[in-house]
Amino acid sequence: MKNTAIYILSVLFIALLSSCEDIVQLESPKSNNYLVVEATLTNLAGPQKIMLSKSQAYFDNTVSPKISGAEVKVRDNMGQEYVFVEQKDQAGTYVWQPKAATDILGKMGMTYQLSINWSNEQFTASATMRRVPTIDSLLYQFDEASGRQRGDNKPKEGYDAQFFAKDFLGLGDCYRVKTYKNGKLFNDPSNISVIYDGAFQQGAASDGLTFNLPIRRSISPELYLENDLIKVELYSISQDQFNFYSQARLELNNAGLFSRPAANIPTNIQNLNANSSLQGAGWFGVSAVSVFETKVDPKLARKGLK
Repeated sequence: MKNTAIYILSVLFIALLSSCEDIVQLESPKSNNYLVVEATLTNLAGPQKIMLSKSQAYFDNTVSPKISGAEVKVRDNMGQEYVFVEQKDQAGTYVWQPKAATDILGKMGMTYQLSINWSNEQFTASATMRRVPTIDSLLYQFDEASGRQRGDNKPKEGYDAQFFAKDFLGLGDCYRVKTYKNGKLFNDPSNISVIYDGAFQQGAASDGLTFNLPIRRSISPELYLENDLIKVELYSISQDQFNFYSQARLELNNAGLFSRPAANIPTNIQNLNANSSLQGAGWFGVSAVSVFETKVDPKLARKGLK
């Protein structure tokens, strides 16, 4: 009798879940908008970009409002100032243009202070450019697509790639990996790949080691085909920025029946007026970058790659 009752309750629960198909739009409490900063300055040659926008209501799916008319500057700890000018055809996008091809903004070990003046408000943030290891190589082997690599319009078989780099000796080095296929960045929330020492998380006893296999293979969210161009960028980031990306990834992938309550994502953007209704969000970072790219050549494919 007890087992029968449990079975009936289970069937009713499953029926209830399967019938819950109506979309219910809940009223979320209104809150003040935030000034959102998107900025990762690097030691790569060429222009550097900072993007400013305003936050939106939780259920607002429209394009976020861009912030125009701001004064945006970055100063390093040697007193050098870099002025970012808003682009006429891209509202909210501020760019520093080098005067010569040899001019590079980011330098290892330097600290940079961001200053934003807009609508009688002043925002600030600071970041230090940390070391980044060299990417030693990028290898690939022919294989069938795994479960995580399958999907619409994705190759069912092709080349599974991985890159090789070694963490520096000394606890607390953090990095972010960006991967491009034929010039297009893998930019889904699931593609946010951040590293603590040689593993995905702190406490994995990976200091000073070659990046582990899941990290190395993270550059293959789908398989590559012959003549595809693979480009991998490895960015140095701070531990605080590692926490920012980790929390952002959790929130961006937080969906479904058993999702967690939404939580605030950390930021290093501060309004000098702590009592203002407009506070800061997003992240200002500076990164040293290692880059490695290769074109897939079947003759160079490996076998038994692990």
